Amino acid sequence: MAHIAFLETNTTGSGYEAIAAAKRAGHRVTFVTRDIEAYLLPGQLQLDTALIDDVVSTETNDPDQVVAALRPLLPGLAALISIGEWHMISGAESAYRLGLPGQAPDSVRAARIKSLQRAACSRAGVPVPAFAVALTPETAAAAAEAQGFPCIVKPVDYGGSYGVRLCTSADEVAEHAVWLHSVTHNQRDQRMSEEILVEEYLEGPEISLETLTFDGVTRFLAITQKQTVPPPSFYETGHALPAVLDPALEQECRRIATDALDAIGYVFGAGHIELKLTPDGPKLIEVNCRPAGDRITHLLNRALDIDPTELLIEMYLGIAPDRIPEPARGAAIVFLPSPGGRVVAVEGVELARSVTGVEEVELYVGPGDVLAPPTNNNDRLGYVTATGPDSVAALAAATTAAASILVKLETE
Repeated sequence: MAHIAFLETNTTGSGYEAIAAAKRAGHRVTFVTRDIEAYLLPGQLQLDTALIDDVVSTETNDPDQVVAALRPLLPGLAALISIGEWHMISGAESAYRLGLPGQAPDSVRAARIKSLQRAACSRAGVPVPAFAVALTPETAAAAAEAQGFPCIVKPVDYGGSYGVRLCTSADEVAEHAVWLHSVTHNQRDQRMSEEILVEEYLEGPEISLETLTFDGVTRFLAITQKQTVPPPSFYETGHALPAVLDPALEQECRRIATDALDAIGYVFGAGHIELKLTPDGPKLIEVNCRPAGDRITHLLNRALDIDPTELLIEMYLGIAPDRIPEPARGAAIVFLPSPGGRVVAVEGVELARSVTGVEEVELYVGPGDVLAPPTNNNDRLGYVTATGPDSVAALAAATTAAASILVKLETE
């Protein structure tokens, strides 16, 4: 049995699954957080606190305070693991200073800060969209004019598709840039960069490659087909895996993902690499230095018959992820987007559960809850997961079930 600490987590599945995997393996689990109550709020997946042996309360946005809080646990602490987007940098820096195994802080920073990532990948010859980095609405508009319309305008250090917008004019770009600068802190109270990324709009289906890198060698778990809302926003409405791709195209996507990880010096950790399949070939959207959220790790578990978060924990204990099987089936998730308003009633849940292949029907809301209109991947009512002989069948089952659920709202 090892002693493993988790530095915060996301609320979209993978972090909770990793904690559960650690407990199944018999490890002692310490949860390091600035506010454990934030994981028990309604309208999201709930943290099972029964899986946690100890809670360490500290300012997790500050590596100095994390190191000070965890140093008394040495030498018995075997690993400090970060799963959620917001604490990847803090986790990598803290683990490095504590002498624990983990991710290289510089590579994690290059993954999290999209301007650094774009520059590194462009230098390495990874196919990326044309891009420019701006600090003011005026320079953002000028960069868009020089680059051409339509273009994508987004922050360099957020996540969950927050603030990603398709713009068709310089005025639109400037207006959106002003709005981005008005949001000074993210949902974890971290100061956001003032940099704005202006980049070429890529047309085509979106996929993500789910990876594990150990000692500089990258293994592929699966490729996920992503479902998104149409422009001007791009938040995600569902996922299905393994994606059905021509073998030559799949090989090219794997090469680009590997090259992108190499470009940022990523030699250890989970990866979630997003690509667009454009008419000119696959192009990189972004590299994420963590497992996929949105329950994609659960879909991998169902499709591969192995828990990817279990493999990740083993990596932190020095075990290479060499037991990745071929997919045995397809798996999919479809989210129920929030249109905004007060929930009056929820109907059709049992009908959704009766659809062949459906495994989970999860609702975050109930009568009386008040919901904001959707702006990013966090604005959801719940989800449906399903399995099938392949990803197409699994997605069809999840879509049918999701359509059976009616959330009645007062939209005043």
